[in-house]
Amino acid sequence: MVEISIANDTLTVEVQGAHKLWALKSTLTVPLTDIRSVKHDPERATRAFPGLKVPGTHIPTVYTAGTYYQSDFRPDFWTVRMPEHAIVIQCTPDAAYDEIIVEVQDPRGTVSRIQEALDAR
Repeated sequence: MVEISIANDTLTVEVQGAHKLWALKSTLTVPLTDIRSVKHDPERATRAFPGLKVPGTHIPTVYTAGTYYQSDFRPDFWTVRMPEHAIVIQCTPDAAYDEIIVEVQDPRGTVSRIQEALDAR
């Protein structure tokens, strides 16, 4: 699970608890200008093969965490145990990540909050 905060035109993803260990990362910061879209997407979070793992943890249908590369060689960041709580943050081509797929406590509320920040910039 992660906590997402927005301040000074920057989105911060704080990986919580033991998820830090499995994701091998504790914090991501993303300028709002690097975000194209955000959505609640449980289906995307159930992908059987998230990509080439470098580094991370993947236990199919149980947990996916860490950095994964797809065929476009742009990294995705994952930390998802419960896909029904997953949101997908799609980034611009110049951003550090292509997609950030994370589990949050309130997916609809989190998507709404991020979208409001994107609309306000």
